[in-house]
Amino acid sequence: MKKLFLSAAFLSVLFMASCGDKSNKADLSGKWNIISIEGQNITGKSNAFIGFDTKEGKIYGNAGCNNIMGGLNIDSINPGHIILSNIASTRMTCPDIDIEMKILDALQNVTGFQSSANGIELTDKSGKVILSLEKKDDKQVTSASISSLEGEWIISKVNGNDVKAIEKTPFLAFNITENSVHGNAGCNIINGSIEQERNNDSSLKFGQMMSTMMAGPGMKAEGDILAAIGKVSSFVFNADGSVSLNDAEGNEVILLTKNNGKSLIEK
Repeated sequence: MKKLFLSAAFLSVLFMASCGDKSNKADLSGKWNIISIEGQNITGKSNAFIGFDTKEGKIYGNAGCNNIMGGLNIDSINPGHIILSNIASTRMTCPDIDIEMKILDALQNVTGFQSSANGIELTDKSGKVILSLEKKDDKQVTSASISSLEGEWIISKVNGNDVKAIEKTPFLAFNITENSVHGNAGCNIINGSIEQERNNDSSLKFGQMMSTMMAGPGMKAEGDILAAIGKVSSFVFNADGSVSLNDAEGNEVILLTKNNGKSLIEK
């Protein structure tokens, strides 16, 4: 009986170790394409992905159109268990909004993770797989470094609304070396400075913004652009190469598109 008891104890330990192996080997860090939601593959040309910053305790990403952000806490006592908190997204109107809502709803229910044949699976409290992820090629996402803002960017959207050229194309041109910005709000020239919070690479604030004061058509649109610039607190690079300038709550207030054509700076 004693020998049988020891064997059972040994098997019990072995069983617990094997159960833990799957989650222990899973490494969440980095960027992951969202492949399926509750077993249903995402169709179309979706750029949906989620990134885990395990050092800073944050998640980030894109639901296909809108940016995702939130908190991350990995349970060090119970391997394979995580807590995602304060999940939020920008609020642009998007064509695949149903898929975006499913992704956001799924993230609210995530309590665990485990490795899979193709990457990582996020699970709910019952162990059901609700999101399947595959490692994202780093080349697919532009590095979210402020140095990548260098150059000219067309102001494409303000508060989710398309921006149309009035007299001139609205744009911002960043000089990262001098921590300055120059541009045009559609008629009037704007100049100012930029700064970042210490140890916060995604932060961005505009300071000492000055504008010429010519009157003309589209003054309301210019006012909207300048007001939005004043709200900017951070930036994020989207999968399509555009840049979202977000307010303190993570809502996109300005969408920038890289100017690959003739320079917009007047000489």
